[in-house]
Amino acid sequence: MKKKRVAIVIPEGLSGRGGIVRVTAYLTRHIQAHIPDIETHVYRSRYSDNAVLKHLTAPFALAAFAVKCGVGRIDVAHLNVAPRGSTLRKQLYQAVAKALGMRTVLHLHGSGYDEFYADLTVKHQAAVRAFFARADAVVALGDHWRRFMLTELRLPPAKVVEIPNGVPAAPAVARAPNAVPAIAFLGEVGHRKGVDVLIDALAQLKADGLTFAVTIGGNGDLETARAHAERAGVLDRIDFPGWVDEAGADKVLRGADLLVLPSRAENQPVAILEAMARGLPVVSTRIGGIPQQVLDGETGLLVEPDDVAQLAQALAALIQSPERRAAYGQAGLRRFEAHFSVAACAERFAELYRSL
Repeated sequence: MKKKRVAIVIPEGLSGRGGIVRVTAYLTRHIQAHIPDIETHVYRSRYSDNAVLKHLTAPFALAAFAVKCGVGRIDVAHLNVAPRGSTLRKQLYQAVAKALGMRTVLHLHGSGYDEFYADLTVKHQAAVRAFFARADAVVALGDHWRRFMLTELRLPPAKVVEIPNGVPAAPAVARAPNAVPAIAFLGEVGHRKGVDVLIDALAQLKADGLTFAVTIGGNGDLETARAHAERAGVLDRIDFPGWVDEAGADKVLRGADLLVLPSRAENQPVAILEAMARGLPVVSTRIGGIPQQVLDGETGLLVEPDDVAQLAQALAALIQSPERRAAYGQAGLRRFEAHFSVAACAERFAELYRSL
């Protein structure tokens, strides 16, 4: 049996942080264990996340990719793409891959790619469209991004493949509601994920006399968030553990009653899928691919971004109703099992790789 060899490029390899790392780790582990005709190799596109060093080290990462792929006779380059610098770097990777005779897959990640594209000059928009058009296949995480690719990037429907993110199923554990409802947030602590809106909503809940405990897990601007929480009078209700790895995220979610993610921009957040896999209801925003993940009033509640009052109201509704939390959580688990398991995701990617 001839194996299909696939090079997957992500910013800092599997040692990095963030949703794209977690998704890639889940995908490659499943393929390695269950799909013997696909062989994956993960490459990094930079050697640091430092604002300066990540640019200085990028050429060395590209050179290493070229040498290793040439020696290893890679068949497919799976290039994960996000806005801004990622798009420029992946054009270089695409050129190298094409020169080595590899097929290329562009996999659109990162929030706000539609806004990034809209802000470009006409000339640069044409360059981005050409970049995507040169790919042998383009992966959209959901219908929102598929429509963007067809209408804005003007790709032919046959080139666009819709494959959602996938995460592993979580072992079933008996869950009883916490005496004090526990709210989990997992993601980068900052403006894009709406942490400021969350803190203001928590202040409203406290003023209304509701009890709760919150874990805000993630790297980012922790000092600004702590200072905001102190000014809002809710620092005593929030734990800021900083970055949490895969095992840490599992621990946070298993101890929670619900997940909240009031983001201003998203593609398809991994944290939401990890919560659904554990039977947790989700409170989030109507942006990007989230409405395909969370069915409003069925598996969780969706609010408008930047709306503190709506967010507080949604959180209060679930804090005060263990029955509603349980019903939404079980519906979310069923939806996860039907649409977002890593097994289904990996099989879709294997089919795509084989077709190229």
